[in-house]
Amino acid sequence: MSYMELYPVIYSSILTRLGNRDDADDICQEIFLIFYDKFDAIENKRNWLYGTMKKVLYNHYRKKNKTVNIGDDFDDIGLTFTNGFRDTRIVINEAIANIACADEEKIILELVATYNFSYGHVGEILGLSRRQVEYKYGMLVKKILDYFGQKGIKDIAELL
Repeated sequence: MSYMELYPVIYSSILTRLGNRDDADDICQEIFLIFYDKFDAIENKRNWLYGTMKKVLYNHYRKKNKTVNIGDDFDDIGLTFTNGFRDTRIVINEAIANIACADEEKIILELVATYNFSYGHVGEILGLSRRQVEYKYGMLVKKILDYFGQKGIKDIAELL
């Protein structure tokens, strides 16, 4: 893998966790300076970068007197990637799995967001009014955005 493939993955992972671009820039620079120095000796570059990222982030939190379990933090949405980008569907599915929502809400989200059905058409399928579908869809989207906010994702564009 090349630098151009690895940098966005590592940077967005750090930014997702910290929610602060300046700190993410500094930490990412630190990781890639170490990476550059040891490049030829590293066999599995992606694994090495993730391991180094965990160590550098642990040190960052330690300096700020924060206690965290870095291992658990990096098993969540911050590291769901496909071809260097987070696969938004996977991230949204994880959010839905971790928030309280009815099966009907999941169906509404899938039909409206994935298949671009109108609220009225979804209402016809589910026996609801267009207004009920719109309300339920809006409430679920709000729950998903709140979930992302708790994970440090402040802008939906960070998922792209």
